[in-house]
Amino acid sequence: MPEQHSYQLQGDAPKIYEEQQVPSLFRPLAELTLRQVDVHEGDRVIDVACGTGIVGRLVAGKVGKSDSVVGVDLNAGMIEAAQRYSPVTDADVEWRQGDVTDLPFPDASFDIAFCQQGLQFFPDKLAALKELRRILAPGGSVTLTVWSSVSRVNAAIADALTRYVSADAAKTCLAPFAFRDPVVIKALMVEAGFQEIKMETMVVERRLGPAEESIPRVMASAPYGNDVAKLNRAIQDALVKEVGESLDKYRVDDDFAIPQETHLIRATA
Repeated sequence: MPEQHSYQLQGDAPKIYEEQQVPSLFRPLAELTLRQVDVHEGDRVIDVACGTGIVGRLVAGKVGKSDSVVGVDLNAGMIEAAQRYSPVTDADVEWRQGDVTDLPFPDASFDIAFCQQGLQFFPDKLAALKELRRILAPGGSVTLTVWSSVSRVNAAIADALTRYVSADAAKTCLAPFAFRDPVVIKALMVEAGFQEIKMETMVVERRLGPAEESIPRVMASAPYGNDVAKLNRAIQDALVKEVGESLDKYRVDDDFAIPQETHLIRATA
């Protein structure tokens, strides 16, 4: 059965995601994660649920060999964006659209696997983890990040969406944070056959520009963005103003600096 995400981006959303979400959150998170993982020249690396490809692009600079890094995502728009924004170098990333529960690679194809904020979206998480273990060489490593608490940004947006859009839109906004129990995560890792499982909490700083500029783009890069776009301009402005006021304690001049906690999970195959 093909994997079905409930958090899909369409239209211009992947482009906006790359331009807004990656520099403000997902690149800093990837850089923080890679400081915890030893990646060596020549390692064979896969990044699943790769999005627009920030982890793969950063890893490619470390392995220094063409065809050593593969990025996989179910969302065709994300893969198209990854291809568009990847520089052409001697360490190109191979981008593939694919299902994490049925990866088109032989057993033991990779030394390292990454999954940045993707596990929570997989309907069959155990099957996905078993597939990651299958494609890893014996002793290979997997590194995952999963949000460990609800983002203050998303919480503020969800509150506003409840009032101005719908409860369903608010639920979608909070979907990335619905799977975060460390006991449940570790049990799944064990059942999937991983060993030497280590979990810790990291804090990444999310930087946003002025609310009237950044909040609309955060929402436009999310699946509920089309619902917000249907509102008249006055209501959109009121929604953005409310979110900005909710985040006022994190304001630094005209911008925002907002801490966000994540689980860092590392294990060996």
